[in-house]
Amino acid sequence: MIYKLILFFSFFTSFGQTIKTEFEISGKVKIYLVDEWIDAKEATVELIKKNKISDLDNSGKYKFKVDKTGSYELRVLNFNDSKIFHLEIIGELKNNFDLYVDIDCDFNKLTAEKDIKMNKPRLLLASGIVPFLEIGQEKIENKYNFKYYDFGCILPHIECAEQYNKIIFNYLDKKYGMNWRKDIRKDVIGL
Repeated sequence: MIYKLILFFSFFTSFGQTIKTEFEISGKVKIYLVDEWIDAKEATVELIKKNKISDLDNSGKYKFKVDKTGSYELRVLNFNDSKIFHLEIIGELKNNFDLYVDIDCDFNKLTAEKDIKMNKPRLLLASGIVPFLEIGQEKIENKYNFKYYDFGCILPHIECAEQYNKIIFNYLDKKYGMNWRKDIRKDVIGL
């Protein structure tokens, strides 16, 4: 009889409990620059209607915890925030839900190639709130035939600046070897 009572109470205690389930929505932000998809380095993703945001972590991923299945909407605030991503959770994790967005850059691979053709390559800088000049920088600019371009506190998307500078780096490497790299400013983006 005692065994039946314990089993009876155990059944109703278990039956009355609700199982709380937590789901994870995560992935990377991929941006399209000229002709390639690359991982965003800095982005903020919004889980719309839940008032939650997530910055990219050290591995370049965003992550949200949600407590129920259903429909969710996401958007990337840094790039093309009018694009809404729709997601349906039906009982499994949605990790590796990558978000693909186009990005419009003033500085990119095409701009770099054009600047090289016009013999006006630039090295893009991220110096800080107030642009500054290093003593002797004009001498280095003249020696290697480029100009520094300082954004001050209004940086473009870092991915755009890195893509531009990468093309310029390759151009300077071919023209001058690797020695130019030790002479330039340390705040050149992507070096």
